[in-house]
Amino acid sequence: MHDDSWLEDFLPLMRCPDTHQPLRRATADECAKNNVTSALATQDGSRIFIIDDGIPILLPRH
Repeated sequence: MHDDSWLEDFLPLMRCPDTHQPLRRATADECAKNNVTSALATQDGSRIFIIDDGIPILLPRH
């Protein structure tokens, strides 16, 4: 497991590339539902962005 504690400092500034909603840590249930161990989610939970090797993958949907 990689250290992604740096994210806590930047999380208040991060936004979804599609909806521009603020991002938050995904809950354990959201991670399990999407078969990932760590992720960020939009405030309303409509989008999930995996954290791979300690780096959030914030690619927009097309």
